[in-house]
Amino acid sequence: MGSNGSGMLSGEDIQNICQDTGFTSKQVRRLYSRFKSLAKPSSDYLTREDLLCVPVVGINPLGERLIDVIINDFGESNKINFKQFAVLLARFGRGKVKISNGYNTKENKLKFLFDIYDRNHDLKIDRNELLEVLKMMVGGNIHG
Repeated sequence: MGSNGSGMLSGEDIQNICQDTGFTSKQVRRLYSRFKSLAKPSSDYLTREDLLCVPVVGINPLGERLIDVIINDFGESNKINFKQFAVLLARFGRGKVKISNGYNTKENKLKFLFDIYDRNHDLKIDRNELLEVLKMMVGGNIHG
């Protein structure tokens, strides 16, 4: 994905992301602005550390687990670029906009939620994975 040197997306990048995600160009520009505000200066990607600095992540008991899903499952090399970030967020649309790739289907939303639990990607949630998430939510008061 190219930028025009001013830290902005090119018109072609915006058009491609709109086509892939179903977002409007205004939404893509707004998302890009937010993405750049989270990224380190002159960086074209977000790291786990960048996302952990978001205040609402710190108060969410599953915040770190969500960051792990975002970085490890949607990004590559422990970072996520803007297009990957936009595709991830497209999953959470209401489904009113028809998206050619179907990112915002109920199945994809459920898969994302399932992946919060199934971190070893064996397509099962085992006892330890469930206990780990429950401990995050209620603290150490659960004993396996």
